[in-house]
Amino acid sequence: MLLRRLMIASSFLFTLQLPTVHAQQMDSDAMMRWASADVVHYHIVGIYQGQPYIASDGSGRADVTDQVVIDLTWKLSESKLVGAPTFQNTKSTLTNPRDREPACLAPVLKGEYEHFELIGIKDGQAGALELQVKTVYPLVDVAQSCTASRKPVPAKVNTRPEELVVPSPVMLGMPLSASNGLSISEDKKSLVFKKTGWAWTFTPSPASKN
Repeated sequence: MLLRRLMIASSFLFTLQLPTVHAQQMDSDAMMRWASADVVHYHIVGIYQGQPYIASDGSGRADVTDQVVIDLTWKLSESKLVGAPTFQNTKSTLTNPRDREPACLAPVLKGEYEHFELIGIKDGQAGALELQVKTVYPLVDVAQSCTASRKPVPAKVNTRPEELVVPSPVMLGMPLSASNGLSISEDKKSLVFKKTGWAWTFTPSPASKN
C-alpha cells in the first residue's frame, strides 16, 4: 500500500517536472499515516492574483483577484472522484484597468468581468481533475490607436476545460521545493501549488466511513 502511495506521489512530481531536492526533512510518520488511507476528503481553495487581459480581443489589462472553493472525496488507489464534488465561486475583483501602452487611454468596461467561474468538475486523465471553466468578457470601449477616440470590443463568454492535478497527501511527508511551485504549508496540514497567478491549497482529511 505504501509503495502504491509513493508511486502516486512520485507521478505527481514527475508531472510537474520537479527535480530531487532536500528543502526539508522527510517526515516518515506523515508518509506512513497517509499511506494507510485510500479514500480522502480534500478541501481545496484556489486564489488568483494577476493582470489578465479584460477585453475579448486581448486588449486592455487590469489587476484581478478571484477565488474558488472545492470540496471533494478522492480515491487515491484509482485517482478518481468518489461521489459528487461541491464548489463555490467568488466574484472577480478588478482594479486599475489600463491599456497595454501606459500612455494610452484606459479601457472602459460596460459590464462585469468574471475571470474564473467554475461550472463543473469531473475525472480527468492521469490523476487530474477536469474543471469546466467560464471567463466572461464584458463590452469594453478601448482606445483606438491610442487617441481620444474609442472603439467597442464585443462581449464574449469563453468556456473551456482546465486540468488540476490532485497531489497525494503522502507528499506531506516528502521533501519539496517551493521554488518549483509545490510546497507544504507552515502548519504542515496542506499542500500548496502555485502556477500562473494561482495558489491552490489542498487540505486533506480522512474521509468519513459512514
